[in-house]
Amino acid sequence: MQNLEINLLNTFSQIWNNSGSLFETYAPMALKAKLCLIPVFFAFVGCGTTPTTSLPDKRESGSQISGPASSANVESLLMRAGRSDAVQASQLRLDAARISVDRGEFDQARRILELVTNPFVNTDTTRDYQIIRARISLFDRQPAKALAFLNDQRLQNIPLTQDLQISVGTLRSEAYQLGRSYIASARERIYFDTLLDPAEKIANHEKIFSVLLELPAASLVSHAENAITSDLRGWLSLAAMTRQYENDPLRQLQELNNWKKVWSHHPAATHLPQSLQMLSRVVKEQPSSIAVLLPLQGELGPFGRAVRDGILASHYNQQESLRNSQQIVRLSSPATDRQRNTTIRIYDTTHGLVKDIYARAVAEGAELIIGPLDRTNVDILTTMNLPVPVIALNRSSNGQGNTDLYQFGLAPEDEVIQVAAQVNREGLKKGITIVPEGEWGDRNLATFITQWESMGGVLVDGVRFSNQRDYSDVVTKILNVDKSQNRSNELRRIIGQRFEFTPRRRQDIDFILLLANPAQARGINPTLAFFYADDIPVYATSHVHEYSESRIDAIDLNGIRFCDIPWKLTNTDRLQKLIQALWEPARSGFAPFYALGIDAYRLYPRLQQLKEIPGERLYGATGVLTLENNTVLRNLMWAQFKNGDVIPSPLVFGN
Repeated sequence: MQNLEINLLNTFSQIWNNSGSLFETYAPMALKAKLCLIPVFFAFVGCGTTPTTSLPDKRESGSQISGPASSANVESLLMRAGRSDAVQASQLRLDAARISVDRGEFDQARRILELVTNPFVNTDTTRDYQIIRARISLFDRQPAKALAFLNDQRLQNIPLTQDLQISVGTLRSEAYQLGRSYIASARERIYFDTLLDPAEKIANHEKIFSVLLELPAASLVSHAENAITSDLRGWLSLAAMTRQYENDPLRQLQELNNWKKVWSHHPAATHLPQSLQMLSRVVKEQPSSIAVLLPLQGELGPFGRAVRDGILASHYNQQESLRNSQQIVRLSSPATDRQRNTTIRIYDTTHGLVKDIYARAVAEGAELIIGPLDRTNVDILTTMNLPVPVIALNRSSNGQGNTDLYQFGLAPEDEVIQVAAQVNREGLKKGITIVPEGEWGDRNLATFITQWESMGGVLVDGVRFSNQRDYSDVVTKILNVDKSQNRSNELRRIIGQRFEFTPRRRQDIDFILLLANPAQARGINPTLAFFYADDIPVYATSHVHEYSESRIDAIDLNGIRFCDIPWKLTNTDRLQKLIQALWEPARSGFAPFYALGIDAYRLYPRLQQLKEIPGERLYGATGVLTLENNTVLRNLMWAQFKNGDVIPSPLVFGN
């Protein structure tokens, strides 16, 4: 047997070493061809009993491996494993799997792990196997599975070096965060914070703070009251304060100073999150005169007035908050007086040139411009010299920008991009589209296709529809039910007999993208169920959801999953309740524009934070707001129609 193994090894080596010219000629196929030879060889020599070389130098499983050597290490480690005894082979293959994970080659890592016959032969292999499996599970977005590997008693019983304690703690934190257990995620990072050097602590504090901000203020306050450790309680109270006053920078700064007095010895007081370090500057640089450029008449008038009312309601609500805080703490400073005396001037863009209106607003002392709303005027501003910064409430038509122009709006294209991301997160790969005819459908479908294909997804088919009462033809066509029926009819014609037959829909799809308004969706969704597609998930944008939906009408939308703004899915914002009580349109199709006005007003003090701090975000009425290349991006909430009700999911950012 030993001679046979030696002969096989020599043969394999000759094949491996003498194939250079072939691999040079067919370079793209080279590595695949080589790797195909390895498992065949292992099948013969994997049971060898004579060890040849010693184990490689010990490396910690949680460390990253990089550099030219790592690309060759996988192949050499696998070859050595085939010549080693069982214990050495397991360790060598685990080393190869770890390198593959470090390089992002998770499929290769899975294949290598299948070759590890007994990963628990000693503490080293047990440790490495559990950590690698956890990392793969996180990549697969399976947090519960990752935690099962990390919390396995066999790993718990193994003493870990300080670096590995940090690595395992980081993996646990990421798993909890992916599973939306935000307190647990922060707690893991707090546990190992003392093991970090000063530079690492700064980054860790940012992550602790960021994950806690995923929770609403009320939840943070409740958890802070019940926290077991003082470190966790301090972090929770800091995050709670930040969320409570995120729309009032001056009050937030005041409360931060109070927090630092109480928690002067807390780790966060030594290394404050960067956004809180900027608060003094944010307050100092707030404008005292704001100009709002909106269409108040004509076709766009109702939308412009809704935005205006949202801005003014936010302004007067903040002024009231400022007066209340002064009564409590007797605030008096130039920044306080500046904010208290902030003025807002409204300019109607229905008539006149936007460049002239902009110039007039600047001449009258504006330090910030909010608006315009229509895209044509935004296009004009992108070409101008702007001495005063602008938060436009739409985006340019050609993607053109301006360093002093921030583009913020309710672009429907953002929503189909998020639908694609959500479908991808859920592991679905093949879909069909049902989209209305016309420019709106064309534009959004094109955006979805571009995004979906960039993620490796496949669109199997698509169909367009018009405003019609019966959608049977549309649905049977896209589901191939008509072809199934035609085959039945042809068979009846051939045999000349009638027989029982149940048509079948196509079986090659994982999901359906439906772009439709509520009336259209109420006709299409039940038809999908009637033609045997009730088990295929249907995804839509916010256009499928209106406030006015009665419970009976919403039953026909049962099962549809859609993204929408927090304003339409939650009611925890005090200002939102006030606006809805004052203006009935705030609970209609104009609701997003009231929310847009609120967020435009809340956004301007935070622009520099969003611009300068990577990953910084603002929790707004139109979504979680981030800034990228002077464009404000919105991350929406998800919800689903169930038995006539709308059931929202927690608002999650970057997940």
